[in-house]
Amino acid sequence: MSCDDYTTEETVTPATLCDLDRTDNVWVEGDVCMLDTLREDQVIYILQRDEKARADLCRVTSNEHLRELAATVPRLSTERPGDKLQKQGNQNTIPFYATFKGRPPTAR
Repeated sequence: MSCDDYTTEETVTPATLCDLDRTDNVWVEGDVCMLDTLREDQVIYILQRDEKARADLCRVTSNEHLRELAATVPRLSTERPGDKLQKQGNQNTIPFYATFKGRPPTAR
């Protein structure tokens, strides 16, 4: 008896995380499911920065852990920290044009 006696004609398709709607989805590139190639920290990095990726993730996979990530990973702020501090500082100041009434300040 040889190993050839135990071969089967059945082909096994590989499991993929993209098991739902794959059409027009950022997680699918051609026939490749990007979720199968990315680590969890890479998926989190993408979710923090891209709202379309968050919505598409819920549409493309039935994996409960990935769906939980889409629901719980917070979106990063698009505002720079320096801009936020500048806005806070400008709240209680008089604008430059109001102080000098359109005339440049003169040295005294």
